[in-house]
Amino acid sequence: MLDIATTSAPRVEARRTRRAPALLVCAVATLLAAGAFVASGMLRGTFPFGDASRNTNDLGQQFIPMHAHLRDVLTGDAPGDLIFTWSSGFGVPFLGDFMAYLGGTFSWIVVFFPRDGMDLALYVIAVLAVAAAAAGMTAYLRLLRPSGPAWLAVVAGVSYALCGWALDDAVYMTVWLNGLVAFPVLCLVCEWILRRRTLLPLVVSPFVVALLWTSHFYTVYMATIGAAIVVLARVISAGSEVPLRHRVTGVLRCALAVVAGIGLAAPLLVPTFWAVRYSRPSPEIKFQAMDWTDFLSRLLAGSEGVGSSPGLAVGTVLLLLALSLPVNSAVARRERLVWTVAIALTLVSMQVTLTHEIWHGFDTPNGSPFRQAFVVAGMLVIAGWLSGSSRLRGVLPVLVPLGLVAALYLGVRDGQFVTGTTRMVVPIVALVAVVAWLLAGRRPRPPSWAAVPAVIIVGAAVVVEATAGAAAIDEARSQIIGAHPTWGDTNDQVRELVLAADAWPESRVAPGGYVTQNDPMLLGGQGPQYYSSTIPDAVARTLVDLGFGYAGFGRANYDPANPVIDTVFAISARPVPDANGVMSLERYDAGPLVTVRSGSGWSSADPGAFGRQETALGADVYTVPDAELAANPSVSVLTRADDLVIAPIPAAELPVELHLSAVCPAGTERYLAAPSFVGDVLDAETGWRPVLPPYARYPGLHQGAGMQRVGGPVGGDLTLRIQGQTVLPRNPVGCLDRARLDTVAGLPERRPASIDVSTRGIDVHFAPGSAAGTVVFGVIRSPGWRCSAGDGPAVTPTTVGGLIAVPVDAGVTAVSCSYQPRGLRMGLALGAGALGVVAVLGLVALVQRRRRLSAPDGRTS
Repeated sequence: MLDIATTSAPRVEARRTRRAPALLVCAVATLLAAGAFVASGMLRGTFPFGDASRNTNDLGQQFIPMHAHLRDVLTGDAPGDLIFTWSSGFGVPFLGDFMAYLGGTFSWIVVFFPRDGMDLALYVIAVLAVAAAAAGMTAYLRLLRPSGPAWLAVVAGVSYALCGWALDDAVYMTVWLNGLVAFPVLCLVCEWILRRRTLLPLVVSPFVVALLWTSHFYTVYMATIGAAIVVLARVISAGSEVPLRHRVTGVLRCALAVVAGIGLAAPLLVPTFWAVRYSRPSPEIKFQAMDWTDFLSRLLAGSEGVGSSPGLAVGTVLLLLALSLPVNSAVARRERLVWTVAIALTLVSMQVTLTHEIWHGFDTPNGSPFRQAFVVAGMLVIAGWLSGSSRLRGVLPVLVPLGLVAALYLGVRDGQFVTGTTRMVVPIVALVAVVAWLLAGRRPRPPSWAAVPAVIIVGAAVVVEATAGAAAIDEARSQIIGAHPTWGDTNDQVRELVLAADAWPESRVAPGGYVTQNDPMLLGGQGPQYYSSTIPDAVARTLVDLGFGYAGFGRANYDPANPVIDTVFAISARPVPDANGVMSLERYDAGPLVTVRSGSGWSSADPGAFGRQETALGADVYTVPDAELAANPSVSVLTRADDLVIAPIPAAELPVELHLSAVCPAGTERYLAAPSFVGDVLDAETGWRPVLPPYARYPGLHQGAGMQRVGGPVGGDLTLRIQGQTVLPRNPVGCLDRARLDTVAGLPERRPASIDVSTRGIDVHFAPGSAAGTVVFGVIRSPGWRCSAGDGPAVTPTTVGGLIAVPVDAGVTAVSCSYQPRGLRMGLALGAGALGVVAVLGLVALVQRRRRLSAPDGRTS
């Protein structure tokens, strides 16, 4: 660290002459990292270079639909904005989704792509993020040790950007790549603050930090912890030429810049904090440390863990250089000791429960438990740079790393995370590195005929290894996790039908879930389907209670296409496929989006989802008959509260058929509501149909069955079959009277005079002289809604069946409801305070500069 507060004019000019080569070095790293990533896709034949889809897991289910919605918001075509959306979940807060999935620096480029081009847009975003990570790390390394060779900085930047974590975890969770970018940028910002003891870095840096924290607060939080470790290592390892006071104040100045930056991001971060608190709780996950042999095997290039182990690999060359640091006498002993201990402790922290929880904000993730691995990868790259840029003194820094890597390679070559690519590339690249060292690394000033070939073969080996590793990781992942198709004919058909039927806000169109669980965002409409980690718990619970199917412990729901639900939420159309998969539009006589009901709201006495649907509707339309399970010697039946626990006896021949007696009145339709029943139901029209598949209760899935119509004679038995133990409600059958439902939906007294829907609110007007009653909205009450009746104050509304409900007195002619996320005012106040601090620092910096310019000696900073 240097104190350059009083840099002379010649030094400024020298710095300017060095800037162009530094930019060139970063540009080369950017192009090589992006090129290697693109080449791996070409090698695999994945989109956009082949027919194989790369929309693995959440990339296809969440990121592509939500980026399509972001494009609609930016172009003014969305029913809502970045704070609230009417597209999904019958109207849900959206700011949490924006921060969790869309806040990335490059997400805004979706406006430059056609509406059906989100697959390509997400691919381009991933390429840009990988390139930015390479540039950021290269720039940081060059600032950290400017005398180091430019080619090694490029190689290190590429190795970091294409580390195992980036390829294994982040490229299909695109927004996670913002953490990959943030780590070296935060290190770069703090290094600038440590080196330049003026106020200028403190004025500029908070805006950089704010941009990073709003790009993806989750992984950037981890990147911030990692940058703090790096800064402490830098300060502790500094030599005696740096005064202790400068070290302490440097750390404090860096902390101030980071805190101020987080403060500037508070208008988005604080509401997001509350959105996460109000979201569907994560399942209780207990962290399990890995076997250390398997854990360390992920240091090898091309290893693959499918989200179950840490992607620590940074390529063989950088791994060898990082392992050389402890024994490379060309690096100061204090620096070697501090960095070795820092990396070792950070590695151990990934395997210790308490520190693991700290890394993840005290919320152990459900899947990909080592999401902080990119920080360790970055620290390994920094260690490799510190050693390599100082040159390897003697043979010990060459032999020791080779021995360690060889021992690891031989010990894990048959491990579960080691791929065929790993077995091939690690020894080859290690051999290339040795040859390059023999050519040019042994001498302080090797001749150009030796140095140039050595650089070329090492650089080529790193890029080729990264490309092969990316392809191997993608191939291994595709064999375990399926990928959603890219935009195709089904998308076109459904979207065309949805747009043709769009009548919002008079009624909703439900696009279904034919492509993803977020089809309303992907294809249009205002349906119920919604899959998000930030779905409000109130929304998830209400939908499940109303008979919706679900996955992921309720974080994703399935449209039951139920006529009562359609009436309650004003669904007037839905695309449906025929036997050949050709989509057509079904239209319905929808009830109004807002209804007026007498009294304080009627509540049904019927059990389960049938009664809750009736309560939300405000009328009795189901008959729920007593159900009796016929005796069957092949099963045991245990009564538990309102459920029957059914299990085949050990000697039973599977599957076991069960007969349930539940007689419906003539002229009604039979519906089955058995959310936990793992088995099949016999439909006279469609044959055997699964209620829940056997894997429905696997960890991380935990699906629930939606209410479904069962065709056939309503006076006969219901036939079920099971393969293992399952649970059936005591009253699983409801008989829907469609004539009664149609009558209720068409009652004119239930309709207000007018309904006006805005971006985040609904205004309802009634005819003069209206009677007292309750106004019920076809919107689920989530935290943040406030309503007022007439001239009354805005208060939190009541609920009827989970829906927003507002009691009104006689003569009231208007009700207004609007949504505002909790924490927005506090966030704005904190942001204003942080901006004020930065403004004061900027003003002081300006005054100091003017004083220096007016000083007799004319010195400038």
